[in-house]
Amino acid sequence: MWSKEFNKKLKALVETLNDELSGIRLVLSNPYHILYNIIRDPQSFGFETAATACCGTGRFEMGYLCNEHNPFTCTDANQYVFWDSFHPTEKTNCILADHAVRTSLAIFK
Repeated sequence: MWSKEFNKKLKALVETLNDELSGIRLVLSNPYHILYNIIRDPQSFGFETAATACCGTGRFEMGYLCNEHNPFTCTDANQYVFWDSFHPTEKTNCILADHAVRTSLAIFK
């Protein structure tokens, strides 16, 4: 998978930069596994579905006209993992951010 390969290279870059740049400390937060778990079992995270998106017809197309006036926009984005074909919903982003703070950023306590 491209995302796994990208994350592998990014991790190596962060390690290299930490070695080369004294006085800074970079950390990498990898949301791949937590997002994968959300997609696999959306109900355990409080979502209705990960199979369709909130925006558009729900079949993962990008919709630039998705808003409360568009009949193809869901009424409760908190029930969906994705807003459109690419972007997570606010609720999903909150779960990912919380995970990053509790895991990757915990070393700064």
